[in-house]
Amino acid sequence: MILRCSLACLLVLFLLPATYGGRTTVRQTRHVDVTDQRTLLDSAGMRPMFHFLRSWMFNIVGRTGQRTSGSFLQRRIPPEVPFPCNVTLGRSAKVPTSVHKLRPGDINVIAAMGDSLTAATGAAASGFIDLYQENRGLAWSIGGQWDWRNVTTLPNILKVFNPKLVGYSLGDAYPFHRDSQFNMAEIGAVSYDIPYMARAMVQRIRRDPRVDWKRDWKLVTIAIGGNDICSFVCTMRYPEQLPAKHRLRLQRTLRYLRDSMPRTFVNLVSVPSVAKVVMLQRKPFACESLHHGECSCWIGKLYNQSEASRDRWARIQDEYIRVEKEVAESREFRGLDEFAVVYQPWSLNVTMKMNGKDIDYSLLSYDCFHMSQKGNAFAGTALWNNMLEPVGKKTPNWRPLLKNFKCPTKESPYLITYDNSGHS
Repeated sequence: MILRCSLACLLVLFLLPATYGGRTTVRQTRHVDVTDQRTLLDSAGMRPMFHFLRSWMFNIVGRTGQRTSGSFLQRRIPPEVPFPCNVTLGRSAKVPTSVHKLRPGDINVIAAMGDSLTAATGAAASGFIDLYQENRGLAWSIGGQWDWRNVTTLPNILKVFNPKLVGYSLGDAYPFHRDSQFNMAEIGAVSYDIPYMARAMVQRIRRDPRVDWKRDWKLVTIAIGGNDICSFVCTMRYPEQLPAKHRLRLQRTLRYLRDSMPRTFVNLVSVPSVAKVVMLQRKPFACESLHHGECSCWIGKLYNQSEASRDRWARIQDEYIRVEKEVAESREFRGLDEFAVVYQPWSLNVTMKMNGKDIDYSLLSYDCFHMSQKGNAFAGTALWNNMLEPVGKKTPNWRPLLKNFKCPTKESPYLITYDNSGHS
């Protein structure tokens, strides 16, 4: 009975940040939206208690990311299959001084900011309790567990070109664990959080003795917005203001990175369409039930959801995505030697119709909301491809592993920026 009570209490404490991003409101004013407010949960005094409860849960769930069998895993690429690229073309003979002459192997430091998708929540989950584990070593943009043959993430691809790469998550971890490395993602995070994440990330990287702060090239991937669209937009007094607020937060974040961290390349990635995941037909019962909490603006009865309201949120998400593209392409981040930001659209048209199935649930975690390890591998490969694809010709979806895998070539050896691609 005591154990049951403890688990129930812990569930409430864990769902609060997962649902409200750590900013649960005691009272909501007429002029301030829920995501703009700070409460007792944000105080420094709450942090030790939160870390204690999180660590306790981490030990209960165990290191699920070490599992070597299950439908959620990608098929291991056999040792007789060579790496698809000519590695010698992927690293400069001399460290480049311009971000527009940057090859994949020139990147020495990798980092990421985002929410539970970047934390790889439940990537190796086979049951409900596993959803409390963050399999960060398997995360598409920042996970470096094992190697590219069985965890085909962006860092594991980059490690082939530069084995000295640092910053990728080493395995299962929460944000305050050492193995998280430069993965700053927080479950429940929203757009409001990314300026703070950027400051914390810069501090963490700058203090790391492995990093040559001024000389090393750094790659940062930002992916945020799922919680804004799923759990907060319907609580806002003026929901249509969300994209404009996101624009200001993105600009603030990117300006800070530009002015504070030398030699930085930023990927700006939109989250996949909410509707394509939570509105799947014939979902398993567990997924249908969990979506009521994970995406309450779209699923359930709490906010009087309807086709009309979902259409409204979808329009807001479209505008949210348009804002991201506009910010990335803006003139203030162009023509710089040591900083570039590029909008990477692989997530725009992600489909679950894959591998000969109308809905390939093996790409999704137990909750049909987060990505499985296989889904993370598909996403990591898609992001890698986007980084080498010309502006205007970037693939807006994911594909089976190694299908149309992009590589540096003699004609085009550099990571694509708006300046070196001739994009006006």
